[in-house]
Amino acid sequence: MKSLHSLAALLLITLSLITLSLAACDKPATQLALPAAATSAPTLPAGLFVTEQPAGAVGVIAARAIAKAGDRVVLLGRIGGSRSPFVSNRAIFTIVDPSLKSCVEMGDDDHCPRPWDYCCEERKSITQGMASIEIDGADGKPLAFALEAEGTLKPLMLVAVEGTLQASDGGALLVRADHIYKVANDPLAKFIK
Repeated sequence: MKSLHSLAALLLITLSLITLSLAACDKPATQLALPAAATSAPTLPAGLFVTEQPAGAVGVIAARAIAKAGDRVVLLGRIGGSRSPFVSNRAIFTIVDPSLKSCVEMGDDDHCPRPWDYCCEERKSITQGMASIEIDGADGKPLAFALEAEGTLKPLMLVAVEGTLQASDGGALLVRADHIYKVANDPLAKFIK
């Protein structure tokens, strides 16, 4: 008899747990979802893209010679310098000084499948003529955002970037961008895909 009471109690507890589990499944989705701030995708800052070129634009090589960390700069360059000039899943890309020539500017359109990698230039020239551009969020860190997938910027595009030169290791030029201008009447526009 005692065993029958134990079995009945165990059955009652099991049925109660099942009932509670099923009741939890009936909760509205809004109660189970993460808060909107935790799930919303980052967006580019308002006013990042401007319609007029910022004054005082200089090439990357010239900026390297005169600017120091903390200076406000306006760099002029082409998106490129490597096989993948955009960092995946971060709002970071590289530009190259306009004095360097991409393969399409050397007159051989079919020479290189990725003319933005500047494979026809000396590696040392590319290193001296390249700058990294980052677009930060309110927390001061690069946005977790795939710029290439967003589609506004493309390899080989000529841009002027206004921002603050950041301290970096190894002589790299790093600019925290406030404004980006896509240069109008770009002579290489027909090569930008």
